[in-house]
Amino acid sequence: MDIADSEVAPQSPATDAPHLSDRYQIQSTLGAGGMGVVYLAEDRKLHRRVAIKRLKADAASDNAHQRIQQEARLLAQLNHPNIVALHDVLEDTLDNGGRSVALVMEYIEGTTLRAWMRERTPNLQQKLSLLMQICQGLQQAHDLGIIHRDLKSDNILIAENAKGEPVAKITDFGIAKSQQLDEQTLTAENQLAGTITAMSPEQILGKALDARSDLFSLGTIAYELLTGSRPFGKNDTGALAMAHRVTNDPHTPPQQAWAGIPEPLAILLDKLLAKDPAMRPQSAQIVYQGFALLHKQGLEAESEDYTATLTDLFTHHKIKSRRRWQRVLAVVAAALVLSTGSYWGWKEFTRLEPQYIAVMPVEINGEIRGEENAKALTRTMVRQALMNSVSQLKASALVSFTPKAGQDFETQLQKLRDKGVTDALHAKLECAEARCEIALQRVAPADSQVKQQASFVFLADKRQEAEYRIANSSAALFSQIYSKHSEKQLLMSDSDYSSYLDIVGRLESKDVTKEDFKLLSLLGSTYPKNTTIYRTVTDVAAILYVLNGDSLTLNSAIQILNSAPDYGIDETFTDGLKLFLYSLGDHQEKFGQLISKLESSNYPISELKSKRARYFYRNGQYQEGLREAQEAAELNPSADNFYLVAMNQTASGDYHNARTTLRRIAKNFPKHWSSYSLLGVIELESGNLEAAESAITSIPEQQRGWRTKSNLGTAYFLQEKYHKALPEFRKALEQAPKDIPTTGQLAETYLALHERTKATKYFQLVLELSSEATSLDSLQYRAIALANTNNINEAILLITKLLRENPEDTFIKHAASQIYATAGEWRSANLYIKELLDQGMSAEWFKLPAFQLLCAHPQALEEVTATICN
Repeated sequence: MDIADSEVAPQSPATDAPHLSDRYQIQSTLGAGGMGVVYLAEDRKLHRRVAIKRLKADAASDNAHQRIQQEARLLAQLNHPNIVALHDVLEDTLDNGGRSVALVMEYIEGTTLRAWMRERTPNLQQKLSLLMQICQGLQQAHDLGIIHRDLKSDNILIAENAKGEPVAKITDFGIAKSQQLDEQTLTAENQLAGTITAMSPEQILGKALDARSDLFSLGTIAYELLTGSRPFGKNDTGALAMAHRVTNDPHTPPQQAWAGIPEPLAILLDKLLAKDPAMRPQSAQIVYQGFALLHKQGLEAESEDYTATLTDLFTHHKIKSRRRWQRVLAVVAAALVLSTGSYWGWKEFTRLEPQYIAVMPVEINGEIRGEENAKALTRTMVRQALMNSVSQLKASALVSFTPKAGQDFETQLQKLRDKGVTDALHAKLECAEARCEIALQRVAPADSQVKQQASFVFLADKRQEAEYRIANSSAALFSQIYSKHSEKQLLMSDSDYSSYLDIVGRLESKDVTKEDFKLLSLLGSTYPKNTTIYRTVTDVAAILYVLNGDSLTLNSAIQILNSAPDYGIDETFTDGLKLFLYSLGDHQEKFGQLISKLESSNYPISELKSKRARYFYRNGQYQEGLREAQEAAELNPSADNFYLVAMNQTASGDYHNARTTLRRIAKNFPKHWSSYSLLGVIELESGNLEAAESAITSIPEQQRGWRTKSNLGTAYFLQEKYHKALPEFRKALEQAPKDIPTTGQLAETYLALHERTKATKYFQLVLELSSEATSLDSLQYRAIALANTNNINEAILLITKLLRENPEDTFIKHAASQIYATAGEWRSANLYIKELLDQGMSAEWFKLPAFQLLCAHPQALEEVTATICN
């Protein structure tokens, strides 16, 4: 060691003390290790005390020489106040003729950080100051390409400056490695270089190292300094057991070691101690910036306000005290000395990694005593509990998932991988009459591995108590840093709970009514602190709006959610539900405001951007939707997010880039059937009808939804295979009997077959179905149906409004050209047909009788007739 350690007091000069140089007079021995001795000496030339590190005579092996020469080379490059300085290198000849090396180094009068922690009771600012200094010294080494590889509390020396403030100095670069030099083995054969408790997982496993390995070691130092405990426990079970814990087991959550730790500090420690180097900060400088801002905040805040103020600053919680807010502003202003960029970079760094969580189907084996549908009610209860557990977690979003019948477990996980799901909750029950044993698992779809699991027994007829325990147990499967709160047990009456479960059980099949919503509203007013009711209110309102256009119910649900925080319901949870409802209805301004609010919280940004992309797409704002979808895909490169990109590209007519995006999806997610369906749409619009048919029919028939069947009908229609198109449209309507576009396409097929009576019948049905419609495609077909039922003026008014609101939409332009042709407005029809042809739409899209009338009209443009006329 290079200091006067309190544990190893300076000894009297030994009679056999070596004579290293006339310049240096050895005064005492500071310490000794297995390979060398450190002496305190006097530099006679400069009149200062120095520490001299010299190999023991019996350790003068080639390996030991390499290590001390390596240390000399590296220290010669380093010149930083937080790194022990190298003054000189001495060489002499041993009795056996060999050469010995000794390092003359800065003498630090103090102690090691480990001893300092035992002997002192520093405040938080002093601890943060030392960590900042270590970061600065470490960054200087990393800037020169030097990795320490043995950073630990025993290799951090603590002295005092003239003001009596502690100063940290990094020492012992004996096994450090320069990334600019060839890799060398500087330790004994078959042994690791370094100390197990200070090593990163990749160092223990013998993998390639970079600066982030030292940051893991820094994390172990910071964890112990801040919490007083070690992240992987004491090393009292042997080196191999400790190595296994470091490489395989999670570290003890910082909050468990220090209940009052400020949240940003806990997040930082978690990230420094991440097993994967990619999840750690990218440099010691980033970590320094965070410690520096936290240190500044602590100095300016009253001690009792420190934790709350710090949490406010980094997590954007509402500030109740104006005085505290003023202090926060002062801190932000002071932090600008670190540069605005570094402040916001650090703030972003303290965000939790987003979790996208899905609930897999609940498995129940055995029989359950009770009602005839006892098993179904239990399954509904368990699924609801798993879904509600996500509301107890920060930075987490529930991903909708309903697998197709017959899909095995691995296929379900593949679907979740495609959706970008990070965690799946799975429950398996073994029931015998009155009792059930439940096994809960948190599964990682990426590698199909179980991350955490728990099991317990519950009584089958005590469903409410079981739901409460399942929800809390499921939330506990995730890291404590994500925990917001545990749900309190709030029991309903047995009859109310049975009614509630009945509604929840019918959600999946969308078999809900307005009476169900009224009952849920009543339950919400009776049990306003019950979180689960609010999610069900949202789901039922959304289903009623999508199926029936019930905007009154949608608005009532929003009012219920607005009042929920008054009863202690987490506001981020209700904001997420409101955002979903705003995206369905006519709430553009509120949607934008709420998105902005959630973006400043720990809500997963990718989820918000994908919601915004869908919202823009649904409202015909495709360029805005494309931008949001691309940013969502960058944050979470899931098949669904890339599919959103392709949807917006397609809708805005950018077929070339849409094809490129879809090919990327097909390569990385070969069973994402929606992408094949969309490719079929692109080929349809481009006139590549056989390619469209091929893309759609490559989807297994059982995997084709009603939209895909409708698209296949369109492919046949455009190839003039009208008798093959009709059954596909009818199949689609069997699954979606109230779908307006498919009904309109069926009517157009009868037009093409010159069966005007049947066509009119279905156009009349379109008008009935669309009387209160608000969606773009429904209004488009309403306009076409009006034109084909002699309501020309009304049709033109509607299509003009749609064109004004959605000037880029391909299908609206096509509907307009059809309506104008039907109305005999040849000049306008010409205009839109030419624009569509120039965009790349093929002639096959203009085979309907209304377009063919244009062929014989003198006002028809020659380039139009040359393309669309037979």
